[in-house]
Amino acid sequence: MIISRISITIVIIVVGLLTFGQVFAQSFSNSGQATPVIPLFGPPRDLSLCGERVPLERQEVWESMDQALIVAVYSPSQVILWTKRAHRYFPYIEKRLKEKNMPADLKYIVIAESALKTYALSSAKACGPWQFMSGTGKKYGLRIDKWIDERLHFEKATEAALSYLSDLYGRFNNWNLAIAAYNCGENGMGRRTTQQETRLFYDTDLPLETEAYIFRILAAKLILSNPEAYGYHIPNERRYPPLQYDRVSVNFSREVSIMAIARTCETTYKTIKELNPEILQDALPAGHFKLKLPKGKAQKFNAVFNGSTIR
Repeated sequence: MIISRISITIVIIVVGLLTFGQVFAQSFSNSGQATPVIPLFGPPRDLSLCGERVPLERQEVWESMDQALIVAVYSPSQVILWTKRAHRYFPYIEKRLKEKNMPADLKYIVIAESALKTYALSSAKACGPWQFMSGTGKKYGLRIDKWIDERLHFEKATEAALSYLSDLYGRFNNWNLAIAAYNCGENGMGRRTTQQETRLFYDTDLPLETEAYIFRILAAKLILSNPEAYGYHIPNERRYPPLQYDRVSVNFSREVSIMAIARTCETTYKTIKELNPEILQDALPAGHFKLKLPKGKAQKFNAVFNGSTIR
């Protein structure tokens, strides 16, 4: 285990150095002394989250923002993957935020939660791109049982997360506090703001993880809203495109294996599972389901299982 961790650390260091190899190019003075040239990025003069100003004139706030930005911007593999995945998943989140009249900045929460890894699982058993705990997920309408875990369903988990955030804003009347409560829990946040008689995130003493959480979100916003300004030039054709699939609605009168669905759609078991990561078993029980199928396969599926295509 120790050797494995050391090996992983070495790989990370090597990748970072190779990625930023040109950054460390050296210029030599007449004396022959080498001078490393490293770009220095820092917080902008003005910054806001969900329309709420960040008080960067406060030294402790500026330092927290500076540290979060440094950690993020000098993690090239992380930023590149953020950028590539955001191209696939942000359009749906942005569309739903606009339809719900919620701040567009809320999309950056999913970066801090899971880096947009749809299969993310924390040590505390929080699951999916929005890192729902089981109890909270069920409270917001997600099916979680031995057959299905809709925390892994990107669209349904997003709907649940936006509903939860809306409720948190309704309680705290401040988006920064609502976002922080998403991390540390609404009851804990309510207890602390009441005890400390505060109404603003930056005036509230919170767990270190929660305080850092807001600044990680702000760092993601700064970088992803203008990656080129931080040296990341990733053309659209190198980013991950939105997934293409057919959607169907079906009522199964009996248990149906995933392999049977795959054969009907002339595809593989793996493809069906990857399009529908919320399916936990090798089969689906009797009941109503909305499934994603490979593009162009809805008609074949409907003909066999008496389903209907969702437009």
